[in-house]
Amino acid sequence: MTVALTADAIEIDDDFEAFYELSLAEKWGDGAPLIPPTDARIRAMLAATPYPADHVLGALPPKYGLCTVELVAINAVMAGCQAKAFPHVIAAVEAVLRAEFNPFAILTTTSSVFPMLIVNGPGRDDLGVDYRAGCLGGAAGRGSMTIGRALSLCLRNIGGQRAGETSRTVFGQAARFGQCFGEWEERSPWPSLAQRRGFDASQDVVTAHAGKGNFPVADTNTDDAKDLAYLLAKSMAFPMANWYLGPTGETGQLVICINPIWADRMGKVFPNIEDLQAYFHEHAWQPIDLWRADNQSILRKKNRVDDRGRVYMANRPAQFVPVVCGGLGNLHAMILHSWCDSEMQSVVPYRHEEK
Repeated sequence: MTVALTADAIEIDDDFEAFYELSLAEKWGDGAPLIPPTDARIRAMLAATPYPADHVLGALPPKYGLCTVELVAINAVMAGCQAKAFPHVIAAVEAVLRAEFNPFAILTTTSSVFPMLIVNGPGRDDLGVDYRAGCLGGAAGRGSMTIGRALSLCLRNIGGQRAGETSRTVFGQAARFGQCFGEWEERSPWPSLAQRRGFDASQDVVTAHAGKGNFPVADTNTDDAKDLAYLLAKSMAFPMANWYLGPTGETGQLVICINPIWADRMGKVFPNIEDLQAYFHEHAWQPIDLWRADNQSILRKKNRVDDRGRVYMANRPAQFVPVVCGGLGNLHAMILHSWCDSEMQSVVPYRHEEK
């Protein structure tokens, strides 16, 4: 049976250059070339999900556009997604739409924050989701590039997010083109992010994190794994981090991308990941004397300073979220800092056989 398409249609030749120019003129896109969403391409995308084309996933901020599966399919086509990756795109949209993710605030703030997608499960390789060298940019896996981009286009074209208009972001960030990467589960000494969030290792899972940007750190001087974890904790707790701006350190998560070599080292000292998270929490603070007098007064009024003059960045060990990924160069980690006023969300992508 042919799926009925109900979205507004325009007549244009199936010509990539002409469509690209139109997308720039009409502000549909992200500045890069798009795939024309013909009826055939949209229907092929819709065939990959059990959801009907007119199924409403929700109202997508900031303009609260009605987000149907058909509209998501159109944007997934334009992003270059393969049909088999479409359930992951829907899962990403579902995660972002949850109230706990705080989508309206994320999509309108002056901050650079944007949804970053972390993929777990057996489908990573088949979809081309990068989790080895260059996984946060440059590895060129089709799934990583197109799943993240499809979500970004949905936020733009369905939700109405526009920098300088509905979004007050000052700088934005490269992840606003779309950021999606996987966890190198096979090289992790700990349960995967999805398992720690209550899912089974056999399930594909998409987790949305409200990340401020990619903050690289490096070390060539430290042999002791605990000392290395200590330096990571201190690097996370830089004095202009969002957690120090807020009234408390109670909400939000911070993702620490740990390369497999460092993970091996830390796993020997912290065989239980909860112990590593507790260690990060224990040392992710700065002395109140680091701030000038006026800032000290503000932090004291917020009750952020303990009786030993320490200002802890976050309140709980669980807010520190290690993810093993990246190449085998053992000098680097990447910190995806939190915007704080958002809670990480995870969704299983559903296919026909699972629905």
